[in-house]
Parts: sequence; structure tokens; C-alpha cells
Amino acid sequence: MDAEERESGITFGEICHLIGKKIWMVLGIAAGVAVLAVILFALVLNPLGTSYSMSFELIYPTSTQQQYPDGTPFSYRNIISRTILEAAKRKDERLVNTDVVTMIEQDHVQIAAKTEEDGSVVYTLTVHGKYFANEEMAQLFIRSVANATVDDIMSRASKLAYGISEESFNGNNFEARLDLLNELYTTLLSTYDRWISTYSSGYQVTLDGTARSLSDYRAGVYGIFVEGVRGVLAQECENSGYSLLYGDEVELAGMIPARVDQLKKEYALNEQIIAALREQPDSSTDGGGASAAYSLRAVTLAGKTEEGGNNIVIEQPDPTLEQRIAYYTERNAVIASQLGDAVTGGELNGTLTVEKAQEFAQKIDSYFTSLNAEAEVLKNVTTAIYRQNTFADFISQTAESDGDTNIVLVGVAAFILVFLIASVIVCAVEYNRGRRIAGQADGACSVETQGSADNAQDGEQDDVQDGAQDVSDGQENFSPDQVKPE
Repeated sequence: MDAEERESGITFGEICHLIGKKIWMVLGIAAGVAVLAVILFALVLNPLGTSYSMSFELIYPTSTQQQYPDGTPFSYRNIISRTILEAAKRKDERLVNTDVVTMIEQDHVQIAAKTEEDGSVVYTLTVHGKYFANEEMAQLFIRSVANATVDDIMSRASKLAYGISEESFNGNNFEARLDLLNELYTTLLSTYDRWISTYSSGYQVTLDGTARSLSDYRAGVYGIFVEGVRGVLAQECENSGYSLLYGDEVELAGMIPARVDQLKKEYALNEQIIAALREQPDSSTDGGGASAAYSLRAVTLAGKTEEGGNNIVIEQPDPTLEQRIAYYTERNAVIASQLGDAVTGGELNGTLTVEKAQEFAQKIDSYFTSLNAEAEVLKNVTTAIYRQNTFADFISQTAESDGDTNIVLVGVAAFILVFLIASVIVCAVEYNRGRRIAGQADGACSVETQGSADNAQDGEQDDVQDGAQDVSDGQENFSPDQVKPE
């Protein structure tokens, strides 16, 4: 009966029995292979095909204008420049061996920008997983890149220079110096106005342990070079003959005598021109007079503009004789004011003296020093504002992975698969082994049965032979005489 069952197949119960006999070996093999599969995927296969990404915003004072602190356009591609990536490596010693050169060359680091409805920009930085031991290191690198970008922005802010170098300032004449001071003054005020519009007039900025509002800082600039001061200096510069002077006080001392000689010659020439003009008859006798001749006239041209109207050109006619005389007379009056008695060969007692020119230079230099000091204050204020308001705001605190395989699923799948394979192998081995043992047992039984049958047959034959011998013996000993009648 058992032989017939084995020939027809194996039952489920027998399968369970066979596996149960080797269950610990099957479980051990399955667990070992599962662990190896997890390690293989975690350390080799997953890093080779996985990419990690994190999204963040760069918050800084000029981020909405997409500009660096110096006003140059901000390009989000700079976030993954080699300079920034190298700086990111230096932010943590665990990243020093990251191969950013290969990462850039093989396009294994990417940046994308998305503008939201509120105008903010979200940047998504993606890196290839093969450069990092695990997700934690990739996340650390992405954060370091964002922070390195923040450092770059603050570094640019700290390098801003609002002031004027002394070399550039002294290299210009006094008229140009006044223009430079005016431009600097305007720049300082407009920059404070921009900060106030961005934050508020009461926004506090701490410098050297002292907190002041933006309006206080602005007020410190405003009173230095107000319009009245600028007007007085410009008029003094022009009327006193300082406009074309340049250099420091020492250079002025050598420049004034040469300038005085030029003005003396100009004064004498103007006197000659005036005398010659007065000897000429006045040609403007059209009844309109000098004022009429000096008035502006409009000439209508035939050409049409794009709007369909006439082109109106305002022209001024040649000056009259009286106007020319008036011009040279006024010019000589200015020269006389600058030179004093020197125009007639006397003492140089006008405004254009070495002492007075040096005093004017010192006056301008004092405004230059004050405004430059305020420019340095503004630089520090700007740096502090960027330091307080520049940071990377991450949308999520963990990196998102793409292209990786869940190692838990890998472990479970490997365990189940190997368990089934091992079970099949164990069943096959144990089943075949059982069949061999059963076959050997059946053979032994057959031999024993055959032996018993042979013995029985031999016994029967012996009995028959013994019976036949007895009959034969009986016949030999039988005699009719021995039979008695009844």
C-alpha cells in the first residue's frame, strides 16, 4: 500500500513533514540570503540608481527682485556652480571627499526653479546617490549647498562699497568733486529710503552694540550735505575760480600762480575785445532793440512728426554787439573778483589765492570725510540687514528619493523566495531519500518472503516423500494371511 502511494505522488502533509524536519536549516538559509540582498541593495544597487532632492526658498532682502546685493541679476544656476559646491564641501568634514567635479561633468547635480503665485521662487536641488554613502549624507550635502549660497549672498553684501576712494576724489577738479559728493549724498539717502520701504523706518539695526532705527541712520546723512550747503559751495567754487583746480593742498600751492597768470592774460585780452567792439557801429537797428534780437524765435519746419504735427525748433540768433560787450565785461568782473588788484599789476588780494583755495579744499574734504564715514555706516547697516534676513527655508526637512528600491520589500521578497526554493530542495532531497530507504526495505521483505515460501515447499515435498515411503513400507509388510475373517 505505501509503495502504491509513493508511486502516485506525495501528499501535502508529507511535504509539511519533510520541511518540518529541516525547518531551522530552511529558515537560516532564507534569512541569510535576505540579509545579503538587503545589504546589496542598500550599499550597492540603490546608491547607483537613486537620486535625492530637496526644495527650498532663498530668503534675502533683494530676493523678490532676483538680484544680488550689488544689483547684478541672480542666476539660480549659480547655486550648482563649482565655487558653491566646493564651498559646500568645506562646511562639513564628512563631505570633503565628495567628487563635485565629476558630479558637474556628468550632470549628476541639477537645480530647478519654480515661481509661485506670490512671487516667491522655490528651488529644487537634485543630486545622484552614488556620491553618498546614504540618504543622510545626500541630505547633508544639499543643505550645505543651500547654506553655501546664503554665505555667498552675505559675502557679496559685505563687499559693497558706497564711498569714494581718496585717489578718485582728489584726481578730479573741485567742480567734479562737488558733483561726486552730491551723487554720494543722493546714493546714501536713496539706499536708506529703499531699506525703509522694504522694512520700516523703525526697523532696528545693531552696530557695535548700539541699536538704532533706519530713520536715525538716515537722519545722520541728511543734515551733512543738504541742498542749501550744496548751493553755497557750488556758487563759491564758480565765483572764486576754483572749478578747474585739482589735487591736494601742496599741488594747489603750485597751481594757483599758473592759474593767476592765465586769468591775467584773459583779462587783458577781454579788455582789448571790449574796446574793439565799442568802436564798431551797432547793426541791430531794426526797431526791436537788443532785447528783441536776443529773444527766442520759433521756426516751423515743413517736416511732419510721427504724431502728424509740425516740428518746432527753438533757435537763438547771434548775439548783438551790446550782448557781446556785456559778456566780456561780466567775465572781466569775475576775474577781477578772483584776482583783486592783480589784474592791474597790484597785489593778489582776490578770492583766488593759495590760502583761500586751500581753505575751500579743506572744506570740501571735510564733507568728503563725513559722507565717506556715513557710507561705511551704511555698508555695515546693509551687511547687518542681510545677516539678519538671509537664510534658506526648506520646504521639507528630509530628502525625497527617486529610483531606489525599498529594502524592506527586498528583504521580505528575498526571504519568501529563498524559503520556497529551499523548501522545494529539502522536499526533493528528503523525498528521494525516503524512497531509497523504502525501496531498500521492500527488497528485504521480498527476499524474506521468498525464503519462507521455499522452505514451506521443501517441507511439503518431504512430507509427501515420507508418506509415499510409509505406503511403500506398508505394502511390503502386508500379507493376506494376516487378514482375519470376521
